[in-house]
Amino acid sequence: MPELQQALLDLFNQECEFDNFIPLNNEAMFESLRNRINQFTHIFGEHNSGKTHLLKSWVNQANKLSNNAIYLTIDDLKAFSIYDIDLDTYKYIAIDNIDYADEETQDSIFKLFNLIKLSNLDNALLTSSKENLNHTKLREDLKTRIHSGVVFHLNNPSDDMLIDAATSYANKIGLRIDNAETKYLINHTNRNLGEIISLLHKISDYSITHKKNLSIPTIKQAIRA
Repeated sequence: MPELQQALLDLFNQECEFDNFIPLNNEAMFESLRNRINQFTHIFGEHNSGKTHLLKSWVNQANKLSNNAIYLTIDDLKAFSIYDIDLDTYKYIAIDNIDYADEETQDSIFKLFNLIKLSNLDNALLTSSKENLNHTKLREDLKTRIHSGVVFHLNNPSDDMLIDAATSYANKIGLRIDNAETKYLINHTNRNLGEIISLLHKISDYSITHKKNLSIPTIKQAIRA
């Protein structure tokens, strides 16, 4: 599929965009974010699952449409008061990895929700976490606020999806990899497409540098290198 192949090639673009994110097994969430369907959205998924890419894509899209948006980390929120965010200016606010927030930062996020929700403002808020919020130590009132919106789980793609995506990407960078080798690679990673693609580059560089044909032993050596 040309669209998939092009998107795979674009994964390492400096700027995060929806066009270079592969929504493997996450189509409903992807369309909701891209089309800005919900005012309050939370997504959770494993490390390197693509949460940050999605939050930054959401912000970048808004800025390109002349709707001022801001991406914030927990460290950003620790650096200033939530009241420093001009809600008249920033209509789209993304906060990454809220499960790492300390008590004071959680209070800031809670106040931000209240400012928007209780004042009937039209600002949109997108948050993310590594864990399902029910399994975190976040304040219960903050969890309740977040759950009042839409919550998506970034699903892990199936083996077939990962194999197809990894094979397509490998072919595009000139790395000829067979089905058994691809399965081995997938079974020895965290099953994250971004990590798999990084390893494909590492394997390609390793095989060229050491003048080795691609094989499972070569893949093992490249992973360990």
